[in-house]
Amino acid sequence: MDNSCQFNFKKLLKIFYIFLFFLISNLSFSQSINIVKGTVTDGKTSVSGAIVKWQASSTSVTTDKNGNFTLKYSDKTISNLITAWKEGFFNGGIEYKKNLNNIEIVLDKLPAKDNKSYEFVDPVPNYTDDIKNCGDCHASIIYKQWDNNAHSKSATNPIFLDIYNGTDAKGNNNIQPGYKLDYKFSNGNCGNCHAPTNAINNFNNVDMNNLKPVEKLGVSCDYCHKIKNIKLNKNSSAFTGVMQVELLRPPKDHQTFFGPYTDVLNPDIYSSNISKSIFCAPCHQGGYWGISVYDSYDQWLESPYAKGDVQCQDCHMPPDGVTTNFAPGKEGIERDPKTIYTHRQFGSRDSSFLASAVEMNVRTKIHKDKINIEVEIENTGAGHHVPTGSPMRNMLLIVQIFDSNDKPLNYLGDNVIPFWGGRGDIKKGNYEGLPGKGFAKILFEDWTPYEFSTVVNKGKQLFPAPQWRTVQIKYDTRIPALKKDISNYEFQLNNKGTYFVECKLIYRRTFKTWLDIKKWDLKDIVLSEKKFKIN
Repeated sequence: MDNSCQFNFKKLLKIFYIFLFFLISNLSFSQSINIVKGTVTDGKTSVSGAIVKWQASSTSVTTDKNGNFTLKYSDKTISNLITAWKEGFFNGGIEYKKNLNNIEIVLDKLPAKDNKSYEFVDPVPNYTDDIKNCGDCHASIIYKQWDNNAHSKSATNPIFLDIYNGTDAKGNNNIQPGYKLDYKFSNGNCGNCHAPTNAINNFNNVDMNNLKPVEKLGVSCDYCHKIKNIKLNKNSSAFTGVMQVELLRPPKDHQTFFGPYTDVLNPDIYSSNISKSIFCAPCHQGGYWGISVYDSYDQWLESPYAKGDVQCQDCHMPPDGVTTNFAPGKEGIERDPKTIYTHRQFGSRDSSFLASAVEMNVRTKIHKDKINIEVEIENTGAGHHVPTGSPMRNMLLIVQIFDSNDKPLNYLGDNVIPFWGGRGDIKKGNYEGLPGKGFAKILFEDWTPYEFSTVVNKGKQLFPAPQWRTVQIKYDTRIPALKKDISNYEFQLNNKGTYFVECKLIYRRTFKTWLDIKKWDLKDIVLSEKKFKIN
């Protein structure tokens, strides 16, 4: 080989080595920025089975038996925080710095026991002291939503207090129904759900007329976010509300908050239950004297929604699709809006929400001189019966047909609205005896004769009966989840002219008979209405 060939070969070999060096270097660099390795410990030993993720990321990994994890850098969000959580620990995390490897995330163990002397935090924003109220950080979104839902008013709702005390909206006393009228020397178990921050240390003995300011705020932020576990008891008559929850209140000068995120740091703790129906169960199932009165959770358990893993929160606390930060300007981080549940908690006060739960279809058939109106009502949107919750909630279906002179046709059937739909002037919302149907769970006192009257003189016993008495279920016409109710109404035609059909489904938060006695100003909510003419 001549000198020129040797020179060219050495030159090519040198170029090859340089190329190989850069290839290996780039590959190594690429691997270093694509993979982050580390270990989760409790400060002494490794923690296996911990969930690790970039903060606000939608993907996560789990530590192996030695507490090790590997994260993809490509899953990183705008946050540099790598977080970890495992049952029994606070959420933890560490800020990632470029090219840092073999990082360690230390998790702190939860307090060993609940601190019963803990004073619950006031949720109302207050920037004049050093105490961090819930609303101080969440005022613009979460607090406002909660402040406008029924949970925040559970201890001060005037309708509830009228029923508890036996008063009316005008302040008059001795107006049935009233728990304190029937059980003068008992405070009852109402507070177990309506005033949980008092009841948690005072089962079945909360005086609803003697609450501290924070206790008057009902089902407040700090109460719900102190719930560590739910322990349902089969005897839901004897064990209600706070008696079925396990709280973890912190030691003095410390804090604990259970929430739906694994990536919000200590004092936050991830809770899998907080976004599941079982979290709602302690106050949405229960009864008296062995009779199931409040049974929304049990209804859900038996519905297709439970089998399909559709939780209460999915309907009552759905993400609004807009909120991306639940603590803006207060160290909150931008998130996918689908991961932030609203605290509006829609329910029996929200007309559009209620109306979205049902669909009504009307069909007519004329045979000779008679017309049959078939009404189908389907529970299409509720994961429980409609109506549900308090047994005084009810629906009424009103079916009418008029001739061209606006005269109602003669009704030939026997499906009529019961007396609790209102007795008296139709113009005042009293529909007893009209063609139609009532949907409710009706309770009556099992030791007195069943009476079709508003008030039974003997002992002033009411029908429908209030749930705290020794009651039985007379009938339950509510519509279960994804089920239909079909009823028929036959009328006598009076000529060959034009007829006008009107079918209306209304929702009431209480029986009309009770509303009149208590003088409450509660308007009917129209869920569906069909009007059409037949020639």
